[in-house]
Amino acid sequence: MHNTDDYLMRQFQNGDRNAFTLLVHRHKRDVFRFILSKIKDRELASDLTQDVFVKLFQSADRYQPTGKLRSWLFRIAQNLCIDYLRKHQKASILSLNSKSESDEELNLLDQIEDETSDPAIETEFNELQSVIERALGSLSEEQRTAFVLCQYHGMSYSEIASIQKIAVGTVKSRIHHALIKVRDFLKENDLM
Repeated sequence: MHNTDDYLMRQFQNGDRNAFTLLVHRHKRDVFRFILSKIKDRELASDLTQDVFVKLFQSADRYQPTGKLRSWLFRIAQNLCIDYLRKHQKASILSLNSKSESDEELNLLDQIEDETSDPAIETEFNELQSVIERALGSLSEEQRTAFVLCQYHGMSYSEIASIQKIAVGTVKSRIHHALIKVRDFLKENDLM
């Protein structure tokens, strides 16, 4: 019970800055990955990640312990990305080959990649990675966001609905259509 987000937020609201530090360490990687999936610029994603936690710090007194801190963080991140993209009118796509500052892979494919230096396997892997990047790039921004939150961050439909400020049914529809598009794209490239 002493390790939940709600408990740590209450501790922080009561003046315990170490609790805030624990929350930052717990969530910064996922928030960074989410932002990087929308803003394909590592330095900017890092800056926006810091902004998310600055906003959390500044608005901590308004947080109500409902077990939804993670959703709240992703909503802040989503809004910051939208604001940035509106200002800079840049389209972004998920990069599956990015590395974080700690050199940890952000790449789903790397979780299953064999640690081999076989050039044929490496070439095949790079081709598959390119196809998946193009498949995700073919999705609308709304579909891609819902898909990434669900598949990459393991969020529930209700959490995604809260972040995107839409109905749960809309989330289900976006993810369903995203899966169909990705599946069709993979079939077209003889990967299914």
